[in-house]
Amino acid sequence: MTTPANVTWLGHATAVAELGTARVLFDPLGRARTRSAGAVDVILITHSHVDHLNRWSLKAAPRSARIVVPRGAARLVTDLGFAHVTEMTAGDQLATSGVEITAVPTRHDNGRWRKTAHPECCGYVVRPTGGGPALHHAGDVDYSDHSIFNDIGRQHDIAATLLPIGGMMPGWYYRMRQRALDRGIHIDPDCALQIFDRLGARKLVPVHWGTLNLRLGRPSEPRRRITAVAGELGKTDHVAVLAHGQRLDLT
Repeated sequence: MTTPANVTWLGHATAVAELGTARVLFDPLGRARTRSAGAVDVILITHSHVDHLNRWSLKAAPRSARIVVPRGAARLVTDLGFAHVTEMTAGDQLATSGVEITAVPTRHDNGRWRKTAHPECCGYVVRPTGGGPALHHAGDVDYSDHSIFNDIGRQHDIAATLLPIGGMMPGWYYRMRQRALDRGIHIDPDCALQIFDRLGARKLVPVHWGTLNLRLGRPSEPRRRITAVAGELGKTDHVAVLAHGQRLDLT
């Protein structure tokens, strides 16, 4: 019998993965999406911004799950009734419910409503206990130093990485912020492909696009851009652009 290994994109940065005997939910946003993930064993939160650590959405998740949050964020979820709450920081490892979880660094603003030292941000690499395909979720990424992803790629054999390719604004807005303001709080599709190369992953699943949109550009713009650039670079087969609810087999 084949051991399950797949990931389904549910919208924005929300995804659910089947890895061996475990079901893992990432950054649930929206009660309907959270419920559509079904029974899950572990919930991983990459950072405390309200579209990633969304208390309203978490209330629709199974209380039997272990919720893992970055260091400093436990206080935001302890009253929600989950069976276990665990804080992790980059470098920490946790074996639970049939998966091995490694917290890895990312590049994004710490804090919740403003820039502060805590709560932290992190990404995760998750694989079935005893071996199997590894899945990486970066959370959000800005335009600062991306050399950390080289180290992640050297340390982990990544079957697929979930990388953001925008936000709620069109790509040109984030490129403008990169040049003129503050290194840009979100990367664009071109930069996601560069990080994909640094990670050495076999597949790139674009997330953080086509779900929340502030109408300054078409919601499909990030998808169109990453498809075009991947074609120019000969990486079309490496980019798996999923629809909401579509699954990618990791085996």
